[in-house]
Amino acid sequence: MTFHTGLCLLNTQSGHCQVTVEPFEVSFRQLGAEQIERYLKVDEPYGCAGSFKSEALGITLFERFNGRDPNSLIGLPLMALVDFLLVEGITLP
Repeated sequence: MTFHTGLCLLNTQSGHCQVTVEPFEVSFRQLGAEQIERYLKVDEPYGCAGSFKSEALGITLFERFNGRDPNSLIGLPLMALVDFLLVEGITLP
C-alpha cells in the first residue's frame, strides 16, 4: 500500500512556493481478527490517519517499509522540508 503526504512551503516575503507529494510504501503483516482487536484496544489509534500508527505497538502491524522518509508516514515529510528550507536559504542545523 502506498501512502502520499503533501507538503507546501510558502515564503511570504518572496511569494516563492514549493510543493511536493512524498510517497511511502508499507507492507502489512497478515493478522488475525484477535491480533487486530488487541492492537486497537491497547494502542487506540483512532485519531490517526488510517487508524494505525507506525510507532509504538503499531510497528507490529508491518512487514516492510519502503520510502525516502518514514516521517512522511506519520504526517510531516521532514527530509523534503529540509530541502525546501535550503532552497529558501535556511540551513539546519
